[in-house]
Amino acid sequence: MPFVFVADEAFPLRKNIMRPYPGHTTGEKRAFNFRLSHVRRIVECAFGILATQWRVYRRVLCVSPEVAESIVKATCILQNFMRWDNDTIPTSAPTAEPSLGLLSTPRLGSNSATRDAVAVREAFAAYFSSPAGRVHWQEGHY
Repeated sequence: MPFVFVADEAFPLRKNIMRPYPGHTTGEKRAFNFRLSHVRRIVECAFGILATQWRVYRRVLCVSPEVAESIVKATCILQNFMRWDNDTIPTSAPTAEPSLGLLSTPRLGSNSATRDAVAVREAFAAYFSSPAGRVHWQEGHY
């Protein structure tokens, strides 16, 4: 399975960007949407914690992808060290201002996806419903 970005309906479906199936879904498609939504919430919560503690996330990062990767790695390591040392998120952390990088994103393209992108999403959907990819907590939640 390829590495992909997790997105919502505002983004186009691409080979490296997974968005939910549209409309009312059942079966594998519903399992895929449930798992995608779950992962998005986890990522958004983690980013919210980082943005609360680290000012660099309160604005758009105007750096190269390599520097952005180093910033993310460094702040994750420092955040984990601080939590490990204090066993909690510091209470003196400033309240996060709305991040310019998290403002609502307008639609970025049409909903026409390539066959390759659809095939990647279908492969994830099949995997999430298979015995190898199923997790105990997804049963009965979708």
